[in-house]
Amino acid sequence: MDGVVLARRWSRVVSAARDPALAAGYLRSELAYLVDVDADLAAAALSVVLADVGARSDEAQGLLLVIGAVLAPIEMGSLRDRLATVAGASGFLEVEVLLGRHGAARAAGHDELDRVPDFGRGRPLALGERKSLARGRDRQLLARVLRDPHPDVIRILLSNPALTEEDVVRFAARRPVHADVLREVAASVRWIVRYRVRLAVLKNPYAPLEVVMPLVPLMTSSDLTEIARSPELAPVLRDIAGRGPHTLH
Repeated sequence: MDGVVLARRWSRVVSAARDPALAAGYLRSELAYLVDVDADLAAAALSVVLADVGARSDEAQGLLLVIGAVLAPIEMGSLRDRLATVAGASGFLEVEVLLGRHGAARAAGHDELDRVPDFGRGRPLALGERKSLARGRDRQLLARVLRDPHPDVIRILLSNPALTEEDVVRFAARRPVHADVLREVAASVRWIVRYRVRLAVLKNPYAPLEVVMPLVPLMTSSDLTEIARSPELAPVLRDIAGRGPHTLH
């Protein structure tokens, strides 16, 4: 099997999946397996996906969104690093860029960000209690949960049916913010498929590069121009954005 065949298979499976979470699970298993047995093939397939996105393939754009969501969580760090190393050695430099190998996003301080929101109980709530609140429907409480610093709480909250796109856009635009919290937004297939959410993550200087790079080819030229001119963002991101939506390949 070569990279073209594998990329086309990924595209067919993701396009046919009725549940984006199932598609993400499939790709997660595929990438974990390939990085162990044939990382060159995985890098080649990612290069093909980027080329297809550059050719304005709607299926490839949907596939890239799912790939970005799969690679966003912090626990995928070793897989990303291994894949980026192999991609660079094999000459797939655009895949290295996709994986955020070059440059760094802004780091956030911890003091204020680590503070647990006040839920009016007269004491700080334990992690389990905050997870329970993240599953609730009380809009006032959910507004406080959105300020929680723990990525596990945010992961639960992002699957809550009571959450709206406007909530997630405001949340993704918040700064300063912990990078791991923004990773949860990028890893949520439910939300990262929405353009306004992607844009908010991409424009946030605290978002890790490996999270934002897969989003660049999916944005409009006008938004990328604005990103390229933003002094808040990492120079490598500004440079890539300034070249337009199809420059990862």
